Amino acid sequence: MATKRTRSKGTGSLFKRDGNGPWIASYFDHSGKRRQHSTKTTDKAAAMRILDKLVAESALRRDGVVDPRDDRYADEGRKPLCEHVASYIAHCRHAGQAAHHVNQKASQLEALIAGSKATRLQELTADTLVLHLSALKDRDLSARSVNFARQIAVAFYQWCVKTGRARSNPLKVVPKQNEDRDRRRVRRPLTDEELSRLIAVAREHGRETWYLAAALAGLRKGDLQRLTWSDVNFEEATITLRHGKAKRTDILPMHPQLSEALERHFRENPAVPTARVWPTLVTDRTRLNDFLRAGLARRVTVLDSDGQPVMVGKGANLRPKTRISVEDEEGRVIDLHALRTTLGTQLARAGVAPQLAQRLMRHSDYRTTLSHYTVLGLTDTAAAISKLPGVGSASPNPERATGTADTSALDRQRYCKQLERETRPNGASGRDQHRLKHASSDDQKGAETQGKSAFGGSQRRKRANGLEPSTFSLEG
Repeated sequence: MATKRTRSKGTGSLFKRDGNGPWIASYFDHSGKRRQHSTKTTDKAAAMRILDKLVAESALRRDGVVDPRDDRYADEGRKPLCEHVASYIAHCRHAGQAAHHVNQKASQLEALIAGSKATRLQELTADTLVLHLSALKDRDLSARSVNFARQIAVAFYQWCVKTGRARSNPLKVVPKQNEDRDRRRVRRPLTDEELSRLIAVAREHGRETWYLAAALAGLRKGDLQRLTWSDVNFEEATITLRHGKAKRTDILPMHPQLSEALERHFRENPAVPTARVWPTLVTDRTRLNDFLRAGLARRVTVLDSDGQPVMVGKGANLRPKTRISVEDEEGRVIDLHALRTTLGTQLARAGVAPQLAQRLMRHSDYRTTLSHYTVLGLTDTAAAISKLPGVGSASPNPERATGTADTSALDRQRYCKQLERETRPNGASGRDQHRLKHASSDDQKGAETQGKSAFGGSQRRKRANGLEPSTFSLEG
């Protein structure tokens, strides 16, 4: 039978569920809900002090002196970090994120727990994240890989803030690495000749449309995998991309060459509208072989740590191991994504505005298009300079340079107004003019006459040097 000891109203009560058990504190919290808390003691005086503390804390929260959310933050902070990670991964799967992205997040967060030495959420701070990222840098990972690990950690903690598990995100203050100074994989655009050779090789093996869609529409590998015939509108010459990288629906104009290739591909392989355009995907190994046949790649010998060729096979079949390399002399590579770089570069060479190129490339910021998908060389800059009009010097012979052959009336009028502004006095009073005000009238008239003659002499010298408006001309 429970033993109960009551107190005055609002101060809670103590009771025992059995005669030898500890005292149980019963009170109302800040929200008016009755709470029962074991004092874990059989001493009545000690149980009273615990009850008084619980009642006082509830009053502070009820009066707004203490934020009640602090209790939840403290409780969540003491929970094991792996429990929060498991809940976050379950949330990502429920939100419909791509499976490989969710797997990347899970592996990165597992590495974060192991590398930061944090076991609870409150132990995951900016310092522990820096410790983990520094270990990644010591393993010679690129700046982009380090930033990717940081991005996932910050996104995880931001989810904890949104779900009420933490008050703020302390990982935001961790700086990013400069990826421009440590680019390990630099893609280069294909020239027109290289792209023509690749399309010719792909046409022989029935893979022409795969590369044309990447080069003329800028489709990523995931876009190529998900594209169905219902997304291709031959009448309006458009391609609709759904559930892409940006989680939106984009409608792209279709290049005539790509439209003709897709129509031919559909006639050769009829399918229902819901069928995929490419049921059989082009693997990376197949793509490397296509690059090799087109002369875009070469075979190189694989070397060991001592610089010696790695041998494979036995007996008469013993030979050096080789691999297909797509790097050029500058260390730049070409792959399927390099065809997007080719599209961005071709748009820039065609004079397409960066904002339009951004929409065609489906980037959220046009600076991404300019920084990573536009590669212009010396040939392009030289061609741009050659389009500028040349500037011809004025002819020293005023009889030959009349200014009526190459200069429009608008240019002559603009130049005359400019010359008038340059030669007209600006109205400011100098020290000499100030002295003229106090001089005699005769001296003042003489000074003004001298100034007019000097101005006229300046105009005559300009006419003699061929700088009169009637003799100014632009050539080119």
